[in-house]
Amino acid sequence: MRPVNYVIVGLGNIGSEYKETRHNAGYIFIDYLSNALELANGSTAAPVFQRLPHLQADVLDTTLMVSNQNVTNSLRVLLVKPLTMMNDAGSAVKKILQQYEISGADIKQRLIVIADDLNTLPGCLSIQIGGTLKSLAGHKGIESICRELETTDYVRFRLGIGRPIQGMTIPNWVLSNFTREKNEMNLFGYVLEQTAAALQEFALTNDLPKVKKKYTSSKKIPKNMTDMISLNFPVQTNEF
Repeated sequence: MRPVNYVIVGLGNIGSEYKETRHNAGYIFIDYLSNALELANGSTAAPVFQRLPHLQADVLDTTLMVSNQNVTNSLRVLLVKPLTMMNDAGSAVKKILQQYEISGADIKQRLIVIADDLNTLPGCLSIQIGGTLKSLAGHKGIESICRELETTDYVRFRLGIGRPIQGMTIPNWVLSNFTREKNEMNLFGYVLEQTAAALQEFALTNDLPKVKKKYTSSKKIPKNMTDMISLNFPVQTNEF
């Protein structure tokens, strides 16, 4: 079987009560991207994830097509949603990487983690790699992955959710649903589109500094954003 080119992990909490919360930005992105790839691959059916209890994750083994001038490459991509709850996500990520024999320097090249970010404005994307564990403190899912893998040297795409509104604590903010107030859902829809585009360009060029400069530099949010009436993208899960 061909090797896995990228493992893309979206962080979130399992359970319907968390489905459209800000802290589930990673899960939402994985569902969004899985639907986009199905369409790109010529299917209109809902993506079908496999629930793999021994890996503590829902996994979609799919294909990403990237083109450069007249050359088109087919990449094998795993879309992963850990089933461990946020604070223990590292356990699932470690099992996935072991299962697909990704270790050492390959982690830096092949693992991409998608998560929410309080310190990035809504509608904006942050891209990170490396750093100290202390500098990443605050996001328990990211912390868990760093501890389990014993490295911070992997790619992280952080989707902006902004800071809590006045009078709301951080836990209540991240565990509350996205709303339509102040264009919040539309801004998140925009960052979903931007993140998908950035991932595709990274897969094509493997030039993270260039991608970071293009997709995270300060720029105005477009006025004509997609009107997002929901952040619930249809997927199916086969359980064993």
